[in-house]
Amino acid sequence: MNIYYKVIHLFFTKQAEHIHFFPIGIYDTNEKALSAIDSLKTKEGFGLRPDKFYVYRVLRLRKPKFLNQTYWVDGFTTYTYTK
Repeated sequence: MNIYYKVIHLFFTKQAEHIHFFPIGIYDTNEKALSAIDSLKTKEGFGLRPDKFYVYRVLRLRKPKFLNQTYWVDGFTTYTYTK
């Protein structure tokens, strides 16, 4: 088994029932995972909650297909609407 590091970001909207889960990527070292977080902290959307990045150690039998690739590199935008 191999140990990998999965990075996610949680974004809470004003409505408590809306929690957005952004998978950032899976990395082969903790340093690469932390580097990905550092590069995303100032991007649009992530900059609103830079403290909500989390790194988890995961065990995998096989190498992940998209290892060491960061998603959401341009950030994200949110909006709220009323009915």
